[in-house]
Amino acid sequence: MIPHSPVYPERRREAASKGSGQTEFGCHSTGFTLVEMMVALFIFGMIATASVVLLRQSVEAEARSAVRLEEMGDLRRFSAIMAQDMTLMLPRPSRDSLGSDRVALMSGDGLLLGFSRQVPQIDPQPGSSSLQRVEWALTDGQLNRAIASKADGAETGAPVAILNGIESARLRFRDKQGVWQTDWRPQRTDELPIAIELTLVQQGNGARPLTFEFLVAGGGG
Repeated sequence: MIPHSPVYPERRREAASKGSGQTEFGCHSTGFTLVEMMVALFIFGMIATASVVLLRQSVEAEARSAVRLEEMGDLRRFSAIMAQDMTLMLPRPSRDSLGSDRVALMSGDGLLLGFSRQVPQIDPQPGSSSLQRVEWALTDGQLNRAIASKADGAETGAPVAILNGIESARLRFRDKQGVWQTDWRPQRTDELPIAIELTLVQQGNGARPLTFEFLVAGGGG
């Protein structure tokens, strides 16, 4: 007979563990190591930071667009009001509250433009007049417009701000010969220019002035 070698219990356990792919300490671990966790957290942090930056840029761009749209709306409103005033301007001298004579169109001495206009009256009231006095002025960065209920002898009401953030305003007047003048010096008290050019410089944007040209309906006479 061939003698059998003894098999010890420890060898039996080792052989069994080798056959099943396990160690004596149990199954292989399937969790993340500390290095893997740190790398994952680092990548997550980078993604989160990029997301915050993109979100901030998007919010800032939207805010700038909203401000720009508001500025464009204000400019359109100003242009419409001024164009209407130029259409309704009258070649008519007037008198101030002290009875002094005024030419049809005044400019200078703190007054950007001053003139009379005629507005249609749908339901005229007793004592009301279709003639009004309109004055435009630039004060403390605001382009203001004031109206007097009558063209002669009446004080203008409280000025209304039409545009804000205006640094300076420059005018030119085109006479009936087609010559542009920086100062309006009419030959007659009822004379009006055929066109008015207004250049506005916005605060903080001096390199890009805004220029508007308006036709004067009663000009050139």
